[in-house]
Amino acid sequence: MFGWKFRHVLLPLLTVCSILVIGTMRPCTAYGGELDELKEQLKQMEEAFLAQQKMMKQMETFVLNQQEQIKDLKNRIETMSEKPVTIAKEDIKEEVKHDAGNYLASDEAREILGLGLSGKYEPVNGYYLPDKEKASIGFQTRDGNYSLNIGFRFQTRITYKDKDEDFDEADITDIDVRRARLCFGGNIYSKDLFYNVEIDADSFEVNLRDYYIWWTPAAAGETFGVRAGYFKVPANRQWNSSGFKLLLQDRSIASDAFKQDRDYGLDIFGKPFYGHMEYHAAVFRGAGQNPSKVFGSDENTDNKLMYVFTTRYYPFGWYNSYNIATGWDESSLKDEEGFKAVIGASAVYNAKEKDKKLENTDSVIGNIDLGMRYRGFTWDSEYYIREKDPEDNDDSITSDGFYTQGGCFVLPKKLELAVRFSMFDPDNDLTDDVQKEYSAGINYYMRGHRSKIQTDIAHYTTDTGDTDKNENRFRLQYQLIF
Repeated sequence: MFGWKFRHVLLPLLTVCSILVIGTMRPCTAYGGELDELKEQLKQMEEAFLAQQKMMKQMETFVLNQQEQIKDLKNRIETMSEKPVTIAKEDIKEEVKHDAGNYLASDEAREILGLGLSGKYEPVNGYYLPDKEKASIGFQTRDGNYSLNIGFRFQTRITYKDKDEDFDEADITDIDVRRARLCFGGNIYSKDLFYNVEIDADSFEVNLRDYYIWWTPAAAGETFGVRAGYFKVPANRQWNSSGFKLLLQDRSIASDAFKQDRDYGLDIFGKPFYGHMEYHAAVFRGAGQNPSKVFGSDENTDNKLMYVFTTRYYPFGWYNSYNIATGWDESSLKDEEGFKAVIGASAVYNAKEKDKKLENTDSVIGNIDLGMRYRGFTWDSEYYIREKDPEDNDDSITSDGFYTQGGCFVLPKKLELAVRFSMFDPDNDLTDDVQKEYSAGINYYMRGHRSKIQTDIAHYTTDTGDTDKNENRFRLQYQLIF
């Protein structure tokens, strides 16, 4: 169409224009006789004609290009009309992810959302501290000196206990909320001072579970930190494993017997030598979670404090699955960089028993712990010993116990098998009080520890002299963290 217009409209028009131009030139008369002037006019006409030809070729090329584009558009319209264009969901996700990433990377967006600005504003060192896996949503100020992180953790469980009929005990089936925690944490005043508060509703009782501040000066790196408030006593390693990151649903009978639970205190800790060492030097009130029920007062009436000293050695470097302030992960969800191992020891002076202060009794607990991680396999073991020396007589009581347990992923990061054996002897001078635990379990992780199902079966025995007291237990538990 454009070619026809060019030949039948534009070409005659250009010819007429050329004639008009030639007509305006000075005519050649006999009386002028200037041959040079005529030659100059002829030269100008030839140059104008050549220029016109060049323009005509350019316009013809342009018209042909337009025709090709129109043809291509027609073909695309016909193709789209015949068959709908489908876009893969993965392509859409990738495009949205790309666009969102570009947007969130902008200073304006990060300032609006309170995500901590890059470049001008450095990210907060402890934005999710004390434990980022406890939090699901967080806020912080532009300068990074204040942050608030909120999270909720929940475990619901069904339990069947097959009691020993020889001791006239009836079987029990129960449904319970094993743990329910609301967590708050972040940093305040600076990037070196952190806080943590947890509220629990375990067994329908609402309590403050943990509340402490934590200072780690930047100049000291990770070699020095101070924690003060109400928190777990840093001695028994399994007790310091998070209840939401246990290999089996609960801790071993030996760990429960020797744990020092939580208390009011001060802990100086660190991991010097590039994470190959760990230490805790702590002092606690020693009156347990309910100090008012110990001696009828909320004061430390016997004027005895509890002292804790702990050290561990990591020959192959720090565990990726361990946070020095918030505890261990007993599974191996976090792949360790090669083989990792730990050996440690702790001592507790003026130790509690079942989270209560021992009145008029000197008590010391010591324990040794060993562990390793490698490619989905985990193994941990601890040995405990306690010496109780009542002040009013010469008869001391020695107790000891241990556990050993292992886990292995048969489907990486999804399906894990676990086994444990534990023993507790309340009094070494007696022969009819030894308790034993045999446990095995299966863990299925849907979103890591944030959403998982655990089931285990256990056999417990207690030596009573004449015959053993037996109990079988089956448990099924679902866990959700958000």
